[in-house]
Amino acid sequence: MERIPLPSRALALLLALGGILAGASGTAAACERVLVSGYHSTVHVYDACTGAFLRELDGRNRLTGAQAIRLHGGFLHVVAEGHNALARYDADTLQFVDYFTSVTGNPGITGVAFGADGDVYLGGYNSDSVLRFDGRTAAAKGEVVRRGDGANGVDNGLVFGPDGKLYVPGFDSHNVLRWDPATGRSEVFIPSRSGGLFRTRGILFEPDGSGVLVSSEGSREILRFHRDGRFDRVLARFDFGPNGMAYAADGSLLVTGFGGDRVLRLDARSGTVLGTVVPTGQGGLRGATFLAILPPEAETNEPDAEQIGSQYWLTGAGPAQAGLLEMDLHSSNGGAFGADLDPARVTRRRWGSLRISFSGCDSAQLSWTSSGPDSAGFGDGGYALQRIAGNPASAQCHAEGFDPAAGPAFMAGTWYGGAARSGEGLFLDVLVDGTVLVAWFAHRPPAAGLP
Repeated sequence: MERIPLPSRALALLLALGGILAGASGTAAACERVLVSGYHSTVHVYDACTGAFLRELDGRNRLTGAQAIRLHGGFLHVVAEGHNALARYDADTLQFVDYFTSVTGNPGITGVAFGADGDVYLGGYNSDSVLRFDGRTAAAKGEVVRRGDGANGVDNGLVFGPDGKLYVPGFDSHNVLRWDPATGRSEVFIPSRSGGLFRTRGILFEPDGSGVLVSSEGSREILRFHRDGRFDRVLARFDFGPNGMAYAADGSLLVTGFGGDRVLRLDARSGTVLGTVVPTGQGGLRGATFLAILPPEAETNEPDAEQIGSQYWLTGAGPAQAGLLEMDLHSSNGGAFGADLDPARVTRRRWGSLRISFSGCDSAQLSWTSSGPDSAGFGDGGYALQRIAGNPASAQCHAEGFDPAAGPAFMAGTWYGGAARSGEGLFLDVLVDGTVLVAWFAHRPPAAGLP
């Protein structure tokens, strides 16, 4: 779009009001964050747009053997297989909160899933089972999937599907089981080695529900299956063992894997590699096992202290006689910005008095008195005024000739003290009954503790 320069008087108006003239520009949306578990390192946080390493979620001493990462209930849940524990982090600040549970007996916790019943389900690689815990108290509720059901080496892709059933990857059994909470029964969803499935890791349901992706780390492939478990095709092949998968906001598929220690972006339908999001080993990543995507970091909306200035508004209203305007001015206190404003808490107090004597269509003399007990104590003073820019009121005044006895209509407009007083000024409006409204935007005195 062609930029049209502002007339010089209009530009002066913006400057006098303390405004900042800037061309319109698009603001880039904040980027998602990619979290990658490093079994031999820790959980690493990256910018999804640039791939830049942002931080470690926590030290390896707390996240030894990092595995599944799930966002639930305002917490980021991370499995630390080395501790057989589920650590919780604040989803906004990423600060450690606590361990939801630490499981005894070395079941080799890898995956975590959250049921509609509010319970927490942990997959045990060593125990070849899925353990159930009360979602509030972390009290153990036993096993829901066992070795006898066909689970061998339950891995980190453990997830509830859109049908409400729990899908269980068997790393060593090279299959996927399905557990129904309604019946408490397990069944084979994807048979062992179906479509070449070897060392099952991740399970990711397609957004439209038409199919499911399964990472086959041993064959270095991502396989696509129909919703009924029938093999469809090989979606993509890699030079490393893929495991972690997640859909980005743009619909692309992000993939990481053991032996690759990087994050690739794929076309979710064709499996075509679109590029590298996170380069190999970025931020010290070693032994990638899982990938999760978080929304952009929440904005704090903390006011910029450098933009909280010294501007101070005064208002008043009164009649004008023969080119002379005299009135009391008032200050307002107790207000707040935006939705926090409560009109009932706003109080008006007499600040002092204002006097403007007009000598022409575009010229006047301003003086004020703010001294004595019934005032704000700003002192007394004054300066010459001029109109900032012409308007219909000034045009009519010039056409008919300056005649203050004819009424105050010519006063309407924006006035200020010239270049020496740029940054403050007055808005004057004239009502049909001849009342003149004044809003004077000045500044707090240095005594108020402001520059």
